[in-house]
Amino acid sequence: MEPRFIMKTHTGALRPGNYSILISKCTYPDRGAYPEAVAKRLEDFLGSDSKSVAKFTVLTAGRKNRGFGFLLDNMIWSWKGHVINTVLSYLNKNTREDVGVFFPDELPKLEQIAYLRYFLETEGALILKIAERISEEGETSYSYLRENIQEVFQEIYESYIDASPDLRTRIRVREMLKGMREQMKSRDKTYDKSTLSHKIKPHIQALKDLGILSIEERKNDEIYKSAALSTLSKELGDIQQMEIAFSNYSYFKLIADALNLKPAEYDVYEHKELVEEAIIYGYSVMKDKVTGMADIDALIDWCCIKMLSKDNILIGKQDVERFFDEMRKQDPASIRYHVDGRGRIAYVILPKVV
Repeated sequence: MEPRFIMKTHTGALRPGNYSILISKCTYPDRGAYPEAVAKRLEDFLGSDSKSVAKFTVLTAGRKNRGFGFLLDNMIWSWKGHVINTVLSYLNKNTREDVGVFFPDELPKLEQIAYLRYFLETEGALILKIAERISEEGETSYSYLRENIQEVFQEIYESYIDASPDLRTRIRVREMLKGMREQMKSRDKTYDKSTLSHKIKPHIQALKDLGILSIEERKNDEIYKSAALSTLSKELGDIQQMEIAFSNYSYFKLIADALNLKPAEYDVYEHKELVEEAIIYGYSVMKDKVTGMADIDALIDWCCIKMLSKDNILIGKQDVERFFDEMRKQDPASIRYHVDGRGRIAYVILPKVV
């Protein structure tokens, strides 16, 4: 169990459009690169004044520093990167060269739901803290977050210490909290003014891009409001309840509630063709050119995203897994499972899908 927020970032670096460009234009499913080279490619797309944005986008796209995990250490797509690429492929964005298409005023629902899923997983604790404030007060502001961001970070760490089920995790989180406190002390217990905006603005920009937060200018301040975040606050309650929800793979139920989608529950008979359609499309985009393998986790997420956004049907992880098992029972030649390096079933080959 790790605190779900990214502390080390830069204004503009957490915008979903950056990651879409990074995956569709700057990285590959089967070709590694140095992070510096990838950052330079991204900078070329974003513009000459975006060096820091590109650097931190690449940094947070990886698995280290509690990032999103869209890319592996060698800058090849992870299974999450494959999901984002499939979303962009479905929207015909991965062939576009116009940077503006990645930063629309309103994200397509497919893309919105995909990124909300990964932002909840990676930034859930900080999102919850912002949501709590909005739920209690009806709004929050940049000035409030600026004055209280240290306390917010500390509350998150302390909540994880209390919620952690084992001693080893508690010790690790205490060390993280100790490191933050030492950093605060070395700066006279306050962040440098030039650094403060980078602790707040990237997260706010991302939530606005995701369509779940509005920004209003008022008396030389920014006011933040969100019905979606108020709903999330009520659904999640606290850090411990959030972790339980995430461990149960409730991301899409939470997203549906926050966006007020009111989806139909998945029916194994009524919605069979829609699941099959989603799997076939996802597999055709994700499969390895040589082995024909596709990551099961990627296909599951893609099915949940596609069916919620396009069909308004809430399907769960276990539903998709059972669909694969049923495929094998009915026609063993239609699906083959493969294990990863740890012996866990992680990939499928669908020989009959061209």
